Amino acid sequence: MYYREEFLQTIDRMLDDDGVVALLIVKCLRLRDINSAYGFGAGDRYVEMLEQRLRQLLRPADVVSRIGDSEFGLLLPALKNRSHAVLAANKIVSEFQKAVAFDSNEIEPRIVIGIATAAAADGTTHEALLQQAGTALLRAEASGQDYLVYTQEKDDKLPSSMVIEQEMYRAYERDEFSLYFQPKIDLASHRVVGAEALIRWFSPKYGMVNTQTFVDILERSRLLMPVTKWVLNVALRRCIEFREMVDDFTIAVNLSPELLHDSSIADVAIGAVKIWGLPPSSLMLEVTEGAMMIDPERSKRILQQINRTGINVSIDDFGTGYSSLSYLKDLPVNELKIDKSFVMSMQDNIKDKSIVKASIDLAHTLGLKVVAEGVEYDGAMKSLLAMGCDEAQGNYMALPMPFKDMVRWLDESPWGRDGGVRHRKAAASED
Repeated sequence: MYYREEFLQTIDRMLDDDGVVALLIVKCLRLRDINSAYGFGAGDRYVEMLEQRLRQLLRPADVVSRIGDSEFGLLLPALKNRSHAVLAANKIVSEFQKAVAFDSNEIEPRIVIGIATAAAADGTTHEALLQQAGTALLRAEASGQDYLVYTQEKDDKLPSSMVIEQEMYRAYERDEFSLYFQPKIDLASHRVVGAEALIRWFSPKYGMVNTQTFVDILERSRLLMPVTKWVLNVALRRCIEFREMVDDFTIAVNLSPELLHDSSIADVAIGAVKIWGLPPSSLMLEVTEGAMMIDPERSKRILQQINRTGINVSIDDFGTGYSSLSYLKDLPVNELKIDKSFVMSMQDNIKDKSIVKASIDLAHTLGLKVVAEGVEYDGAMKSLLAMGCDEAQGNYMALPMPFKDMVRWLDESPWGRDGGVRHRKAAASED
């Protein structure tokens, strides 16, 4: 394995050779999820596994070096032209979209790649090449793309992670955050019953900032609790307006893993509910299965505090955190939300379909409502209904949308406030 100093020397040597040299920085995502699901130390095994997979994809002359906790540097020498670096990135991304075996389970690796290229005539140093590839990586993360190639002309507009954090504080002060809403549909009645509130940030300087990028930064910042309070209050205020159109409409808000270990979150949530005069049951807090497994006993205590307030709790991304049944049966939760990765592929993958059916049966046995997320086509809805699933959420019914669009959707959509009536009329006309 090439260590950092040797890797830098190798870059310099390759820059002196003929042809184009490409540096790809590959960042491995999901490390926190892997550690949450399999225990700390599992992340190292995960990264080592990905390194072996990278080596299998590259040419014998290419060089792989681990240059950070979750990052690899790939050196591709003697390319005929710069576009070959993009071909290599495409090959890697395509391969890493396939599920792999890890600790007796199958997981889908997630990566992002920054690309920089140089030739001997450019006079590029290893410092410059590393900086350019790192810049491309940050840009790819911020834009939500699988990979990006470094381009000089965009440097003055680049939102690096440090810049994003600084701008995030200003955005909070300037009220640049907004909430989008994705409807939740009752499968039996074909009627909307609620929505999930999702934070979005449109920066006047950078445009729409990739949500996962800034949320990851937010969760490590002092703004986490203030922004969570803002989300709760705006979501509940909108819930009042939605309830004027749909009786007993509920609003779901995601709870950060960091806040799951903060004993004050129950008081914060119930305080927001009281401000807007809504019943506690109108609010659903979604907590990922992986987040609960970081510290199961503490998570259970926090969830018990929330449950005593009358606020509902949902286990989000169920099926990805590998919690034990003995732990699950004692949790004070109301809903189980099946991860979209199983729902989206269940029509083509009998194992995923079996997991979805087993999850529905398990939840009902425990007295929990079941929501399937990631519904992308009509066939999935029909299959879920046949399996006994209670509710569905996904792009087939509606993409996440701003408040005004959600109001219009409630009026016009076949799943809107008169959804059951509209569906029956549609079915009758088809007959």
